[in-house]
Amino acid sequence: MVKGKMKSLLVCLATGTLAIMAIAIAIMFSLPHVPMTAIYVVIGMGVIQELFILCIAYYLSKHVDYNARVTNMQNVAFLRASRDIRTLMNSILNFSSPELTENYNPQEMLNSLSKINNAGLYLMTVVDDLMATYHVSDQEIVLKENPTTIENVFSPIVELVSERFAAKNQVFDVEYINIDKFRYVLVDAPRVQQVVINLLTNANKYTPEGGHILFKVEGASGEGNTLDLTITVKDDSQGISKRKLNNLFKKDPNQKFNEGHYELGLAIVASLVNQMKGTITCTSKENEGSEFVVKFNWAYCHKNSYASTKRDFSILRGKNILVVEDNEMNAEITRAILEKEGMMMDYAKDGAEGVAMFTHAMPHTYDAILMDIRMPVMDGIEACKKIRYSTHPESSIIPIIAMTADVYEADYQSSTDAGMDGYITKPLDPEELYITLSNSIRS
Repeated sequence: MVKGKMKSLLVCLATGTLAIMAIAIAIMFSLPHVPMTAIYVVIGMGVIQELFILCIAYYLSKHVDYNARVTNMQNVAFLRASRDIRTLMNSILNFSSPELTENYNPQEMLNSLSKINNAGLYLMTVVDDLMATYHVSDQEIVLKENPTTIENVFSPIVELVSERFAAKNQVFDVEYINIDKFRYVLVDAPRVQQVVINLLTNANKYTPEGGHILFKVEGASGEGNTLDLTITVKDDSQGISKRKLNNLFKKDPNQKFNEGHYELGLAIVASLVNQMKGTITCTSKENEGSEFVVKFNWAYCHKNSYASTKRDFSILRGKNILVVEDNEMNAEITRAILEKEGMMMDYAKDGAEGVAMFTHAMPHTYDAILMDIRMPVMDGIEACKKIRYSTHPESSIIPIIAMTADVYEADYQSSTDAGMDGYITKPLDPEELYITLSNSIRS
């Protein structure tokens, strides 16, 4: 609608400009006594206006085209994310179902909790990427490398996708070659899982029923204390045409949504691999199948590689934290995290109750406030402002930390403007929470 109106306006302006220039030329020939300077000025202004209109038209065409590409990329990202989320939720619900848990022995219970945790970590990666697609363009990912075994990287993937292959009666083979699965490497496991799951789900989708998919992980000694890792996903799918193969890993948002999601998804995968300093290639023949090869170089490490850098949070022991949170389950999780480092907690179920508890408390009752942003009755932003403007002796110095599931820059800015001292996102990362509280209480 807006685009159509703007186009009509530009047409009218261009037509008017040309008409003015035509009239000026006609006057020049019919009325010789009119000063030529005036005629030239009119014509010159018309030319300038015409160029200006052309510049506006060019800018608008580019802007509209960019918005269309962004919208298409967002649609693709949502489609892929919804598929991944369903897969992960299926795993979480299955491993936590009462029918299974009532028969678990202690070791089976630990294994299931580990699988649920792995699925949850990957789920957060999917959600973060989906939010980034809607709010940030081509943003660099922040790698979170931690010591983990190769087994912990790939086994959750195999378990997550196996049901998909079984549903289509596809043969799914898994091979490990020259791999010590229980040796520790330094890697961002959820990001690697994201890459491999995308390749495997594509193989599942494009391979016909009864087809064959091979997932192979092969290792070789790298320079120094490193591992050269080669991940192969091979299928006997319909294959990829030579034309598409040449541009397989290039982002082309101009493709129609129903036709281009496969290629755009692989472009996103390639971007992830590149940011992890790896490589990805594909060989394919139509009606014969495809083979994707991803290569990484991972550093071996010890399980406790970062033990020497573990932070000292003793400053938090004995501190009393006021938690303002409308979700009782989230409040209980927060309590467990705080109590692990010897802190105490008082709980307010909304912003109004939190303001009342703080303003009526004696000085030195609370050492910090953890404030949820979105709550009924009174939200965290308003509650923070009321605390800062209250007459309580510690109103201006009590550390107030925003605590929210939102990850938008606007929410961070609004919490800072309201007078909050920090900002952490849910689900809470215990170490991040301890660091934020330690820094706030020290200062």
